[in-house]
Amino acid sequence: MNNEKEDILTSYLIDLGEEVLKLLLAKGAIKEDAEDIIQNTFYKVYTLLDDLNESTLRPWFFRVALNEYIDLKRKKEQQNIYLTEKVYSKLQYTECEFDAILNKNEIFFLLRDIRKEYKEVFFLKYYYDFSYEEIAAMLDVKVNSVKQKLYRARNLIQSKAGGKR
Repeated sequence: MNNEKEDILTSYLIDLGEEVLKLLLAKGAIKEDAEDIIQNTFYKVYTLLDDLNESTLRPWFFRVALNEYIDLKRKKEQQNIYLTEKVYSKLQYTECEFDAILNKNEIFFLLRDIRKEYKEVFFLKYYYDFSYEEIAAMLDVKVNSVKQKLYRARNLIQSKAGGKR
């Protein structure tokens, strides 16, 4: 890579890092954790630079940083959760938003056996409060795809909870 291209890439990555840092801070990350996540993501970018292209770099950067934030938050909040009949009964109210009827630890517990693609979208929406549009941008998919995966995830959780009653 010539110097001009390196300078353009470096400038783009710095801007991208600042954008993702602001997003992580807005989602509740403490500054030190957010900075560590960005630094780790930069490292991963440079190790995989040959495999990334302009169109995939931005969504990949968001995804890697966000996954690292989710993992960090999960480690900090890891607890054993025992679901009760009360939790399962809450799931009967399908018109309600999940975050209104379940606490975040209950959501985390219910997601443990759900397919990764559904789990990721579900976490982003109900655990981290991202909008459909933000999730679509991060995962580089259409908004309707996000809505469809959320719908399927909710149905899987409800059927799983219903099956244990």
